[in-house]
Amino acid sequence: MVNNMDQEYQYTVADESELDELLSGHEVGGSTTWSKWSKPSRPRPGSTGVVWIKGNDPNDPAHPLVLISHEEDIRRLCGRYAQLRSDLSPLTAWCHLLTPQFMEPLESLVRTPDLAGMQAAWTGLIVAEAALLAERPVASIRISACIATQSFAIGRTNALWARVPLEDIVKRFDTANRLCRSETTVQRGESRVAKLRLSLEPIWHTLVGLSQGRNVIRSSELEPIIAALQALRQARTDKDKQEARQLIRPLVTLVPEADTFEQLTELAPEARLRLFDKLVAALSNTPGERPSQRRNALAVLAGYLATVAAGGAPSLTLAEPHASRWPEITAWAYLIGGIGENVVWTSSFDGLGRLVARELLRPLRLDEPPTCDFSFDEANVLADSKLSDPLVHLRVKQARLVTVALLPGVNIAIPITEAAIQGAAKSEPNRPARTPETHVHDPIAAFADALWPHIRTRMDEYMRSMQRGGDYPTQESEASPQNRGKRRSGSQPQLPLSNPKKY
Repeated sequence: MVNNMDQEYQYTVADESELDELLSGHEVGGSTTWSKWSKPSRPRPGSTGVVWIKGNDPNDPAHPLVLISHEEDIRRLCGRYAQLRSDLSPLTAWCHLLTPQFMEPLESLVRTPDLAGMQAAWTGLIVAEAALLAERPVASIRISACIATQSFAIGRTNALWARVPLEDIVKRFDTANRLCRSETTVQRGESRVAKLRLSLEPIWHTLVGLSQGRNVIRSSELEPIIAALQALRQARTDKDKQEARQLIRPLVTLVPEADTFEQLTELAPEARLRLFDKLVAALSNTPGERPSQRRNALAVLAGYLATVAAGGAPSLTLAEPHASRWPEITAWAYLIGGIGENVVWTSSFDGLGRLVARELLRPLRLDEPPTCDFSFDEANVLADSKLSDPLVHLRVKQARLVTVALLPGVNIAIPITEAAIQGAAKSEPNRPARTPETHVHDPIAAFADALWPHIRTRMDEYMRSMQRGGDYPTQESEASPQNRGKRRSGSQPQLPLSNPKKY
């Protein structure tokens, strides 16, 4: 970390020889003081803008912080240093690289993310995508799996650079994965990611609309969904116990069979489960492969029911049997639990939620070195698929995954070894078996499935105490790695941060 307490930011539009001097730690003439009151001039094509610092001590080297280059000049910039000054390459391992469009909006060298109060919803969606891709329970998902998702890339970009088109983010995400992973590994995962993307695209657009305002959504198809979630957010802000009634009103014309949502608070858990099955059956009858207005509305309502089916408590196991065919139900369930919630540092999702939210909302500090292995723009220049090690020029020092900056401050994790890929998909011994679809015609069975994770935890504790010959588990046995793993694997993931006493 650069100590810049007594240092002054300088800005230089440098030609190649001046850039060589600055990157080597030498000062150059023609520099101006950089501040939010005096915006730096855009570099000329063929030149590079450099933000750098020089301490009060004359012996301190000039320390470059940010390089500003036109897109058409990035290939020459990165390729030149890889060939002529390989000791400084990759540049983006130690120096930020921005195009002018990202530098001009900055008022300082610290960029604060903003998700307009939707950070808990984005967190839920990111965790849901990681769990759906890995086909594992939330308790066994690691933060690196969440940082590797499309939803994280889109949510983080939306937080820092709100006007970047979603299509551009997805294109960069796909290209970065192809650059950093072997062809066989990419082909193995692409079909699953592509299928899931088809289900998640309407959800991404909806969250962007909620974060930035409806006017950013080009299609009116999602207007009813956005209106319903805005009504739900307002109801939760007002602590309205009839929030389901507010949710359904913009959607009732699309899903007339869900009119009983008006009386959802009075329905018994069995009746709520029958309503859930009714919505899933209606989903199965929606024509076409691509999501439609009605299909989106049905998935939203089914996801909401999964958060309140068991007497108001989260019952996410309700969505598990349908995850392969209708992953959007799980995604909406995890997302809806965070609508209207501003506290993101509780232990939601087995403690994973606070870690994801922390990365989503981490400020981008251009006055400090990057925290990625390299940027997408530099990898696009230096990666060579013809070599046995395509990333050899990027000097990767990680064992299993790399951190790539898709855009400034948008760092995603990409697994680069077969072991990491196989480990992510490997089933754990303690993983609960997937719940069979017995509840389609048996609401009592579905209710039992929803309660089973809570019962299982207590049964495990009781059996362990019996094996030890005591009445209660001891603190020592609870802390052991074996028992700790068993206990977590059976736990029910909590939504962020719905109130189980709401109904």
